[in-house]
Amino acid sequence: MGVGTGAQFVNPLGHPMMQFLVLGITLVLIGLAVDSGVGLLSGRLADMLRRSRRVARCLNTFSGTVFTGLAVRLVAVPK
Repeated sequence: MGVGTGAQFVNPLGHPMMQFLVLGITLVLIGLAVDSGVGLLSGRLADMLRRSRRVARCLNTFSGTVFTGLAVRLVAVPK
């Protein structure tokens, strides 16, 4: 097995297919755990942000500033 094929994680003297399978399942499970955590936390954060009028006002001001800046840049860029 050459470099870049995952050979650095697999012992060629063992069962390479089984090792790749274990590595693949491990990768999927770790990714699932991380993505689930991010999803749950972002859902809670979104609920918290929806309840605050101050946060909504700040987000609206920030969005307006960004859009105004983009509009100014669009007008100022030579064609």
